[in-house]
This record gives sequence, structure tokens and C-alpha cells, in this order.
Amino acid sequence: MNVLAVDTSSDHGSVAVTADGEPLGEVRLISSVQHSERLFRSIEFLFEHVDLTLDDIDLFAAARGPGSFTGLRVGLAAMAGFAFASNKPSAGVSTLAAVAWQVGRTDSSIAPVLDARRGEIYTALFQREGEALVELHPAAVLKPAQWLAILPESEISFCGNGVMKYRSIFEGKADSKVVPSDPYLAVTIARMVMTSNRQDLDPFYIRKSDAEAGKV
Repeated sequence: MNVLAVDTSSDHGSVAVTADGEPLGEVRLISSVQHSERLFRSIEFLFEHVDLTLDDIDLFAAARGPGSFTGLRVGLAAMAGFAFASNKPSAGVSTLAAVAWQVGRTDSSIAPVLDARRGEIYTALFQREGEALVELHPAAVLKPAQWLAILPESEISFCGNGVMKYRSIFEGKADSKVVPSDPYLAVTIARMVMTSNRQDLDPFYIRKSDAEAGKV
């Protein structure tokens, strides 16, 4: 199966083409430039350097969030548009699940932690069983100390950019460890949509946008 996957949930944007889970090409970008200005250029550049065309893609995939509201809308709309135009299927993956899936550990639960700004984090708790992620605690947006207070005493692997930002807090939890993770998620997403972790291509925001919350 050939998959085109994009992640526009953060500044670490990425686009990847995979064939049966193996990456054929990937574009990684980190920039404050809006994804709407660079996503389609990245896709065009990628197809200039792989031996496939858009017509060869069997599935279009994207990160569902949580993450940047504007960025997520760009990526999800693009993949939905490609899927509709080509009459091919589409799928999404939770950004938190993608970060957790990279860890690969089955001997401890996994807590992906993403910076949600405002002193908060996006997080959840998973257990990996083979290629499947079992959700032990649903996604939430919390203060780091609030998250630690409700976690079980068992060993937990923390990962994600929120861990790096609040590392001193998470390293203080007994019997747990901070593990590295790749912030570029497109290849991971492409692999996950070929497993039971595949979801619909719908946004997963968790928190209301500033506009919805009545803020400037």
C-alpha cells in the first residue's frame, strides 16, 4: 500500500510517502511560516524525488491533533481533498498516539506529553500491545503537576516535546523515565494507518480555540 501522510500539528511539519510502511521519501521542516504556505510545495517537491505520482497513492493520511488549530485544518483539509478527488480512502492518527507509538515499549505504559502553551500540556496514557495502542487514560489538557497527580504508581515512559519543556517535573516521578521521540511524525502516521490505530480523518482538538473561547 502506498501512503501519503502529513503532519501539520506543530512547527515540526513533515510529509512522507511510504510503500508498505517503508519510507520512499520525506520532507521535514521547522519554521514559523504557516503550513498553508509550505505544505503543497513540500508535497510537490517530494513527488519530484520519488518514483510515484499522486495517482499511485492508495491512502491519504494526516495527524488529527491535538496541536495547532490552523495547522491541523490545513493538513486535514489537504488530505481530505486529495482523497475525494482521487476517490481513494483517507485516515487520521492522534498526534499523541503517534508520539507514543514511536516508543515501542511494551514493558511499561507510555505517556506522550505535548506542549499546549499557557503552562499546560496535551497528554494521554497508553499501553502498547504488539502494534496496537490501548488507551489507559483519555487525552486531556492539564497542568504538568495535575497530570502527575492522577497517574498510577507503576513505571511510565514519558515522551514528547512537553516532557523536554517540563523535564525537571517529569524526571521527579519515581520508577519512570524520559525517553526520546522524533518530533517529525509523517512516517509514523503512514505506518500507523496500516494498523488498528487508524482513525477517521477528523480534527481532534481537545481544547477550544481562542476564538471559540471568546479570546482575541
